[in-house]
Amino acid sequence: MSEPERSLCTLSARLLPLVFILLLSACATTRPGGGPSGAEGPGVARQPQYNSGNFKPYTVRGKTYYPRIPDPGHTETGIASWYGSESPNATTADGEYFAPDGISAAHKTFPLPSIAQVTNLDNGKTIRVRVNDRGPFVDNRIMDLSRGAAKALGVYTAGTARVRITWLGPAERLGPAPVYAAAPARLPDDDQRYIVQVGAYSQRDNARRAQDRLADARIHSRDRLYIVYTGPFRGAAAAERRRQEAISAGFTGAILVHDD
Repeated sequence: MSEPERSLCTLSARLLPLVFILLLSACATTRPGGGPSGAEGPGVARQPQYNSGNFKPYTVRGKTYYPRIPDPGHTETGIASWYGSESPNATTADGEYFAPDGISAAHKTFPLPSIAQVTNLDNGKTIRVRVNDRGPFVDNRIMDLSRGAAKALGVYTAGTARVRITWLGPAERLGPAPVYAAAPARLPDDDQRYIVQVGAYSQRDNARRAQDRLADARIHSRDRLYIVYTGPFRGAAAAERRRQEAISAGFTGAILVHDD
């Protein structure tokens, strides 16, 4: 082999690993309309495929909401809660099957379906969620997370968290909910203790009126507030069942709180 041929072979041998690395990097680039493939979550659709019916104004408990399409990058900061014990075959406001252990969320005015990035400001965790439902209809809440999203963000145990929501754009449309969908998975029992906080009031008389509406409710005074709660309960499943009963009794803002 001549000297030029030998030099060419040596150069090729050195370049092949570099070419291989570049090819791997190309495989991990951003997908069309979304973030890098992998843990960042669902990508944004190329073309909006919103359900037009979900743009109509609607009224809940005397308050009217006006859904709209925000500018990409629109952010909101506030309190998020979670919900995760719906009846079998439950569907979201967008007509999709509600999967409690999936990564989804409810918002009062975002177009459905869409993608939002949610950051837990208490621990720094960030995920992307599919917004496909309406709520929460509580004045001091800006988003309801599915149980799966709450666990991913570290909100599941605390019940609520301060979050920053960034609207990213439209989500890909899914098919309609199945007629005979499987029942949502149950909350696993555990050995931890939880209480169901049904309300926080600045006036003791208001707290007492709330207490009178639930047979097992108690009042705890903290930071100039009167906290009405039930429990404690052993395991999240038992606490969640009681929370659903409190919601049915009119306490729509009831949340699970870890009992330290």
